[in-house]
Amino acid sequence: MASGRIRERSNKRTGLNIGFVIFVFILGYILISFLLSLRKPQPSIYEVQKISLATDNLARAVVVREEQNVVTDYSGYVSFYLKNGTRVAKNEAVFSVDDSRSLRDAQKDKLDYSLSEEDIHDVKESISSHARTYETGDYSNIVDLKTEIQTRIVNIIDMYRLENLERLSSDTGTSGLKLCKAPDAGVVSFFTDSLDGLTADAVDASTFDDTKYTSSTLFSSELREAGSTAYKLVTNESWSLVIKLSEEQFLALDKTKEISFTITDDNLSLTTPVSIYRKGDAYFARINLSKYLIRYINKRFLVVSIDMRQSEGLKIPKKAITVKYFYVVPKQYIVYTQGKTGITVYELDENNEPTYRFYEAEVYYFDDEYAYIDDSVIKQHGQFIIIPHTMNQYQLSTQKKLEGVYCINKGYAQFRMISRLYEGKDYIIVKSGVDRSINVYDFIWEDAETLSEDQLITR
Repeated sequence: MASGRIRERSNKRTGLNIGFVIFVFILGYILISFLLSLRKPQPSIYEVQKISLATDNLARAVVVREEQNVVTDYSGYVSFYLKNGTRVAKNEAVFSVDDSRSLRDAQKDKLDYSLSEEDIHDVKESISSHARTYETGDYSNIVDLKTEIQTRIVNIIDMYRLENLERLSSDTGTSGLKLCKAPDAGVVSFFTDSLDGLTADAVDASTFDDTKYTSSTLFSSELREAGSTAYKLVTNESWSLVIKLSEEQFLALDKTKEISFTITDDNLSLTTPVSIYRKGDAYFARINLSKYLIRYINKRFLVVSIDMRQSEGLKIPKKAITVKYFYVVPKQYIVYTQGKTGITVYELDENNEPTYRFYEAEVYYFDDEYAYIDDSVIKQHGQFIIIPHTMNQYQLSTQKKLEGVYCINKGYAQFRMISRLYEGKDYIIVKSGVDRSINVYDFIWEDAETLSEDQLITR
């Protein structure tokens, strides 16, 4: 009988590794928790910051005038007989048009004119005015000065031509010269720019975009086509300054009815009513003036130095603000005893006998008449409190609200009242150093709607 080994097959199965399963489960739990935490809104904590208001008092202003373009009815070469900024009466001669320039060319050899003392004074005044506002490296100022002096000299010569027009015309034997008169009374201006016709209501942030702004002078003896603008006539000596403010300046000036400022071009200081407003995302101050129009007739933009009140405040987000209701108590009903502050409440004991009990109560705020106390001390709406030494009674029935924020320095939400100074787009500035309010570097909850008073803060 043949012998051999029969190898038996083992029916034993490999056991499940329990440790590995637990590890996978824990790892999955941690991963899921992490992913869920990413979707969950994170606690939003804001550190209160101190802000100095109105540290920069310089601002840019745009000049707004009632002005109209006066066109020439004739083609030809123009000679002006009035200086820039001259008041003109209706139907007074402003310029002439020479259709062939023959008169102007003929006059060159016949002019016998030298600058008067007044003419020299005008030129010197132009140089002095530019010198006062010149800054090193500002070559545009030099170009403006050159243009202004050339304009004054040409204007002086043209005025001489007007005064001697008849003699010069008869001497040269030329004709074709046409006088053009002012259609209305006003102030003559040879300044023109891309903002002609601007109104105060139309001013916005784009008005101050220098990349889109251009300006030029209309004072030229070059050939003009019929229907082209000869000069501008400012028909009303009332004008406006619209100042573009920074948010910080706006906060400092908000609700201001009167403003003091200096125009830095010539150090003119004024105090006048003002309108402070916001338009879109920009802030403005509008000032209406009835004097000094001619002084800035050839200016569209001015730099002003605003006399700002200097103050400090605490900057907090608007979303952090909440309100809380307090019982208001006449100040004389607040009791101070043994270093404690509170009220004396009229109650009935278990035998239905009247009794008077002192309750310590936190006073959050005093106005001219009332103290604001936390309602947590009041057991029942309509309770009576007394003045101990007079026994006068007052019923607790009126509640008023105070604005505040949730301070979380101690790990839970504590209501702290605030007193507004100024309001911006996303932030407000509140008074610092106010009792039972916040202080610089306090931590507050940034979104008050997601928290309630006394709630613990978990991170």
